[in-house]
Amino acid sequence: MGIIELFHSNKNQRTDEIDRGLPRAVAFVDYEHWYISLKNNFGMKPNIKGWFEDLKSRVTLTEAVFFADFSHKSLADEIKRIRLYSNTIIDTRNVGTNVKKDFTDFIILDHIYQKALSANDIDVFILFSGDGHFSSVVSFLKNFRGKEVGIYGIKDSFSRQLKETANWFVSLPTESDQYGMCASLIFDALKEAQLSNSKVLPTYKNITDKILSTKRVNAQRLESVLKKLISDGVITERKINLTKKDNGKPCLFVDWEKAEQFMNFDD
Repeated sequence: MGIIELFHSNKNQRTDEIDRGLPRAVAFVDYEHWYISLKNNFGMKPNIKGWFEDLKSRVTLTEAVFFADFSHKSLADEIKRIRLYSNTIIDTRNVGTNVKKDFTDFIILDHIYQKALSANDIDVFILFSGDGHFSSVVSFLKNFRGKEVGIYGIKDSFSRQLKETANWFVSLPTESDQYGMCASLIFDALKEAQLSNSKVLPTYKNITDKILSTKRVNAQRLESVLKKLISDGVITERKINLTKKDNGKPCLFVDWEKAEQFMNFDD
């Protein structure tokens, strides 16, 4: 098991949060659950920045510990994204055995119990996991340590028992996350079409077909987002005449200044 410790100075931010009277909290993140469930269920990457912003509105976060078997390449590539926000990343790989996920859970539980018995100044325990096996430790924190417990989990991979045991829970991705992801895919596809000088025109159908053929995304949601972007004037449809005889094909054009907020949504 390897440990990567990363230090950041958040002193000024924490002082502001304490001044607002927010309870002190620590977070334990099962990043394998977050990353794999989000990718499999929604074709998305974790919005780490958005999660920290949500936490900031609820608590004064003193520590956030991320756990995963980072021997998998896809997860190893996530370390550079996590280290922008976390002060501790724990690699749970168990060299020489085939035990992976259960061992990760065991390590998370060990850290939670140690913190619960040693940190009397912590008011709220945050857990990011959908695994119902954590219900027992949530009950322990509430009933025997008098702590508030909040749970974050991924929709369709979130134990009902775990939700009911916690004081509160948040299911991700949010509607805003899903809208942003679809918008980002649309703009990336339109930019690619523009740069490639492709003979395939960036029509409504061509762009949606291209995205749906390469990305895991709900077709109805994608079309709903595209229609909203058009109605908001971020994307416009204008006819292009390929020849003097045709009536023109309605193609999509982007106001890139308005679209900037959606670009590289997953980075």
